[in-house]
Amino acid sequence: MSTRGKKGWILAFSLPCLVLFCLVYAIPFVMVITTSFCDYSLTQSPVFEGLKNFKTIFADPDFSVSIVNTLKWVLIQSTLHVGFGFVMALILRRKPKGWKFARVAYVIPNIVPTAATAVMFSLLLNPSFGVIKIIYEKFGLDTTQVLNLFGNSKYAFMTVTATWVFYSGFNMLIFMGEMGAISPDIYEAAMVDGATPAQADRYITIPLMKNAFGTCVVLASVAMVSQFDIIYMTTKGGPGNATLNLPTYLYKIITLENNYGKANAVGVIQIALGLVLVILIQKLFNQKQEMKEV
Repeated sequence: MSTRGKKGWILAFSLPCLVLFCLVYAIPFVMVITTSFCDYSLTQSPVFEGLKNFKTIFADPDFSVSIVNTLKWVLIQSTLHVGFGFVMALILRRKPKGWKFARVAYVIPNIVPTAATAVMFSLLLNPSFGVIKIIYEKFGLDTTQVLNLFGNSKYAFMTVTATWVFYSGFNMLIFMGEMGAISPDIYEAAMVDGATPAQADRYITIPLMKNAFGTCVVLASVAMVSQFDIIYMTTKGGPGNATLNLPTYLYKIITLENNYGKANAVGVIQIALGLVLVILIQKLFNQKQEMKEV
């Protein structure tokens, strides 16, 4: 077959994917950016207004809260969530008794749809019939004083966070895969030199996990920038704006204001924030690698 014929077949097989990509991603992406500069709703066609939507957003106190909450969740997810996955991988790498069962059990919550997780925690922590009321009854406490953890602005943020932060099974699998690629000879040499298992983890395992840490932190950050279903189904961004983040802020603009131009402007900011976080994280880990090489 000639080179021209091969290129023709490659184009023929690639064309459906390119068309699908344009219809599902490229064209909507361009429309979101374009209409973010317009006054646009379901009842009227887009009318160009420049930076008006962005000015309105940045002047809104709720938007500032949503950005702060989003960045808080990014930080928590990038440290605690990834950290739990790494600790579990360290424990399971030594294959203690029952390690296969523990590995499967720790991954199962990540398979459950996040919407189902939100419903489960909403029922478990319900002050009228949830597990908290049962605990109060067991200890003979006044059940009328049961805290509504999702409905209390003091506790809502950390309660919502607790519904997902410990479920880092995917991170654990990434770390275990990276650990499995380390040659056993390195650990054997360290043991011969008198290193303890803890020292081997500190000076061998952790430094070689740079790529895995970078991957997990990027995935965790992007997930938090776009997190919506758990937050909406447990608190709807409340009480007040205690758990308001960018996706729930965007949703409220669409449903309450019917302002698609303003909502798309929030979407543009959300995309930009995700890109900035990914670039910063990649640079951070690259800088660490350069310092090690020096």
